[in-house]
Amino acid sequence: MPDNSLPVERLTLMDKVNVLLEDFGDHYMHWVFDIPTEIDVTRLNRAVRLSLIAHPLMAHRLIYGVWYPKWKPWSAAELDGFDYCEMKQVSSPEEREKEVQGYLSMEMDFYQRPLVHVRIVRGEGYDTVCVKVSCIPIDGRAFNIYMNTLVDIYNRLQSDPDYMPEPGTMANRSTKALLPLFGLLDAFRVLVAALMNQATDTFTARNWQLPVRETDHLDRHFYCHHFQESTMKSLHEFRKRHGLSFNDMILGAYYLALYEIIKPEKPNTFCVLNTFDLRRYEGVDAPHRVANYSSFINTNVALDDTTTLLQAAQRVRKSVNQRKGRYPGITEGPFIWPIMTLLPFALARRVVAALLKHRGECIPVLTNVGLVDLSMLKVDGHIMSNIRPFPPLEYPPKLAVSVITSGGILNLSAGYSRSHLPEGMVQQLFRRMEEIIMEACAKG
Repeated sequence: MPDNSLPVERLTLMDKVNVLLEDFGDHYMHWVFDIPTEIDVTRLNRAVRLSLIAHPLMAHRLIYGVWYPKWKPWSAAELDGFDYCEMKQVSSPEEREKEVQGYLSMEMDFYQRPLVHVRIVRGEGYDTVCVKVSCIPIDGRAFNIYMNTLVDIYNRLQSDPDYMPEPGTMANRSTKALLPLFGLLDAFRVLVAALMNQATDTFTARNWQLPVRETDHLDRHFYCHHFQESTMKSLHEFRKRHGLSFNDMILGAYYLALYEIIKPEKPNTFCVLNTFDLRRYEGVDAPHRVANYSSFINTNVALDDTTTLLQAAQRVRKSVNQRKGRYPGITEGPFIWPIMTLLPFALARRVVAALLKHRGECIPVLTNVGLVDLSMLKVDGHIMSNIRPFPPLEYPPKLAVSVITSGGILNLSAGYSRSHLPEGMVQQLFRRMEEIIMEACAKG
């Protein structure tokens, strides 16, 4: 049992929100990659243990109190007693995929162990490494930071088995660190922007919804689609020619592919939620720490049967720029903070659940994890390939899609329930996104 003499830590606002979201999805994020060598399981197990020193938040567990949960650290002796890695041997590609899917779908009680675990799937020619973390305290950017640390420690242990990373800190995890960047006038503008955003989103949130079968059975499955290199080249040429960003293009294709699948009853304005990294408000000297700094922007785009990708991307850009003029990601705070701070946890949980049930469950999600620097992710000199980050599987009817670019290759990934969504719908969505991009690029 944990040492009760160790001090507890308060949850940040984002931590609290994510605890409340446990009722709406699996609370795990995954990073999966292939490596053309055999991982040293003992060394990786040691590297994970040491990563908890570099990022001590990952060495905590949630405990529930009278008012709100708190973070409770495991003692060093307890951390030394955990197994952080497991290895599965396979003899065929089909068996490899089965083991990967099984691990992605496997529930893990991170209330009873540190917040990270790894499965290595070993087959002929290469290992597939699957890293599972709790997403209560960590967002996609922080996961990237954590993976850089883990790989660095693993590599260092090869030449120095006694290597010890510099101890990290629990400080500066909260979005309160952003407060000095804003003044009183900013606070007034944030409140006005929040009211404007809420008013708009209330009208657009339920204009579309994925076709979902009603069932109590959750058949978890995870899927990743890789864009061809030619698609990426054409995408970049097209967006530069028309003054668009990469996100404008991907979001525009996401809207159009969703529109074709959902087949709304009439043309309308539709909403997609995009996660937004609040670290963008910080200076270049901000610490690279594991934390949850992700909020969101709802982009609202008008679509009909004749909307082209260029038109959709231009409307995405207009919507995003409008939100960017209203302190994106921060403007939900005036509504969330009082609920999370002034109400007991049990009551706050019911209030948030009711709000999400009323509005948020129908909005598709797109998270751009960003560019992965493969030079920082070499394992014993070998470059990772087939990198797939999987966001939390959100319970139907919601769909959360993750985008990542590594080595010039774009990957789309998602977790979903095959018993709820039509067979092949996610595969169709991703294929259609790439087709829409290629068709638009071919026309110029």
